[in-house]
Amino acid sequence: MKKGIVAGLIVLCVALGAGTAAVVVTDDRKGPEIELPADGDVTYAEGSDTAPLLEGVTATDEKDGDVTDSLVIENIFPNDDHTSASVVYAAKDSHNNVSKATRRVNYKAAAEDTPAENEATQETDNSGAADESAPAAEEPQQNDTEGTKNETDAQMEIEALPAESPKLYLNTYEVTVEAGNDLDKTSYIKEMTDDADSQESLFNQIEIDGDVDTAVAGDYTLTYHVTDSDGNRSNAAVLTVHVQ
Repeated sequence: MKKGIVAGLIVLCVALGAGTAAVVVTDDRKGPEIELPADGDVTYAEGSDTAPLLEGVTATDEKDGDVTDSLVIENIFPNDDHTSASVVYAAKDSHNNVSKATRRVNYKAAAEDTPAENEATQETDNSGAADESAPAAEEPQQNDTEGTKNETDAQMEIEALPAESPKLYLNTYEVTVEAGNDLDKTSYIKEMTDDADSQESLFNQIEIDGDVDTAVAGDYTLTYHVTDSDGNRSNAAVLTVHVQ
C-alpha cells in the first residue's frame, strides 16, 4: 500500500514538474527581429510620404513567424550632418513584445516658405516714400509663457549636468493641438547629445512620462529624459500640451 502511495506521489511530482517546464518554455519575452535592406541609397525629403522607407524592411518572430505587417515608422529625425536622417522602425509580436531598429538614409530638408515681398514691406507711393495712411501689419499674438518657462528650466538643468551626462533638447516646449488629432510625442525631440553614445542609440532609450488625451480638451504635460549606455541620466525636458 505504501509503495503505491509513493509511486503516485512520484507521478504527481513529475506531472507538476512537466507543467512548470511547459510554462517556462512557452514564456515569450523576445521581440521580433527587424531586417533592414542592404541598399542604403534611399533619400527621404522632409514631409514626404514615408511608405518608400518601409520597402524591403521585414520583421520575423521566432514563434509568430512573419510579422512584417506590424512594422511602423516610429520616428524620423535629421542627424547632426543635416544630410542624413535616422529612421526608427518598431515591430511587435502577438505577445506585444516590441523590437526597434534604426536605419540611416539620405535626407533633404523642406524648403522654407519665403513671405511675399509686399507683405514684408510698407506700401509706397509713386515718389517712393512710405504711405503713412497704410495700416501697420498686426503681429500675431502668441501665448508662450509656459513654454518659455519650461525651456528656461531645461537649459538651467542642462548647464548643471555633469559633462558625461546626455543632454536632451525639444524643438518646442509648448504646443496647442486640436481635439481629436493624433499626437506624435517623439516628433517634439530636437536633439540629443552625449560624450559617448550617438543620437541614434540614445533614441532607443528615451522615456516619456505623462500622457495626453487628445479627445478631452485641457492642459497636459509630458516630461522627456534619456539614459545613456553608462547609466547617466539627462535633464528632464517638459512639454506643455494644450488640447482645444
